[in-house]
Amino acid sequence: MRLGERIYYCKKKDGVEEYEAPIPITLRFNDFTLMATRGFSDIEIYGTEITNYYTAYAKLSKWGNNLFREGDKFYVDYAKPSVDEENYGDKANARIDSIIYDNLFIKIMIKKLVA
Repeated sequence: MRLGERIYYCKKKDGVEEYEAPIPITLRFNDFTLMATRGFSDIEIYGTEITNYYTAYAKLSKWGNNLFREGDKFYVDYAKPSVDEENYGDKANARIDSIIYDNLFIKIMIKKLVA
């Protein structure tokens, strides 16, 4: 993904399998970035599944502690929400697998959903 591109984020509603309306996120350096997962430690953790993951970094001071949660969905790789969707997030092509909080950034592991 390139800086300046947009992805869309759907937050899962509490206690149900429904999602809120998609929020557009513009990829910006030192704000929110998204890239293919790579690196020795990630290869050891995910093995051959590493090709199905993205790593996102969100600035903690802007995005806060409680916005992102495991199970929330993203539209990535040029996917966009459409009016054809019966429910928000139906055509999202990725979901949050894990979240790691650091002092300055939130590391979000996003897994591609296979159709």
